[in-house]
Amino acid sequence: MNYEIRWAVEADAGELGMIHANSWKVAYDGIIPNAVLEKVSSEKRAASFLKVITEKSEETAVVVADTRIVGFITLGRCRDEDLSIDHGEVWGIYLSPGNWRIGIGSLLLNWGISELAASGYKKVSLWVLEDNHNARRFYENHGFIHDGTIKQLMIGKEINEIRYIKVI
Repeated sequence: MNYEIRWAVEADAGELGMIHANSWKVAYDGIIPNAVLEKVSSEKRAASFLKVITEKSEETAVVVADTRIVGFITLGRCRDEDLSIDHGEVWGIYLSPGNWRIGIGSLLLNWGISELAASGYKKVSLWVLEDNHNARRFYENHGFIHDGTIKQLMIGKEINEIRYIKVI
């Protein structure tokens, strides 16, 4: 199958919302309470994507398989105040669940890291839920290292999120 990675446009918002909502419900099952996951809607997520794409407040790229969007990555400068300006960040990477573990995530992550390096960043950070062992293994297999930083989120219950960093 042929894959193309391109920057998201307004017309992609609906598909991005669907991918984001569906992947949350599968990836975070057993991590985030069901009551929270049940409220995640593709329509609300699509509206959020339309807003950030229109305002260009985030940089989101999509991966297209033939004519269908199967995933996305959002990149930018690192939002963590304790890190230097030479850090970029993977703000999020999501694939539709049927496209996990076939190499698309690696393709998208490597593309994103290359884009951040081309923008002058020397390091990349990202945050992952501590109990999301599949995602942690994925990032570790791509050279990311947990730097010891942990923050607590309230997503229906207290959940730890941990920071990973990679030198590029």
